[in-house]
Amino acid sequence: MGRALAGVLACLLVALPALAQQDRFDVRSAFVEAVDGVWNLGATLDLSLSDAAREALAGSIPLELRLEVVVNGERRFLPNETVATLEQRWRLSWDALAERYVVTHLNSGALGNFATLDQALEALSRPRGLPLIDAALLREGRRHEISVRATLEIGGVPTALKVLLFWREWSRTTDWYTWSFLP
Repeated sequence: MGRALAGVLACLLVALPALAQQDRFDVRSAFVEAVDGVWNLGATLDLSLSDAAREALAGSIPLELRLEVVVNGERRFLPNETVATLEQRWRLSWDALAERYVVTHLNSGALGNFATLDQALEALSRPRGLPLIDAALLREGRRHEISVRATLEIGGVPTALKVLLFWREWSRTTDWYTWSFLP
């Protein structure tokens, strides 16, 4: 009896990290790079979906990913100054006729089609080259702080309908991921 319980506990200890990683929803990293006088943002996100989110998507209910970015200029004796804010949005939907997942960048209208949900989530989890701010607007030698967070929710569905769907996890938001940089 004691060995059986120890075996079960050992299996749980091995399985728990894998289960925890499957349900990660986080900003893992983010960076900016100057390209042709514009600072562009790139990020790496963990976008695991709950079972309820997968069911909603399979039922042709789209999901929306929103990436919020805030750039603050550090000031010596005053509170930090907000230099720029940015919001990028994407819609992930299932096209039953084409049997493909469609990712639409709502800011630009750009479309991507994917055969599997994992491929679509991989594309969403690595946004790159998002124009953030003109380099001329940032003072050289002044430290700036950039904060990024992501929110995933049912898209295009009124709140009352979300309640009727009994989808308890209809929205998830990451913590802010913040770092400093000197232009």
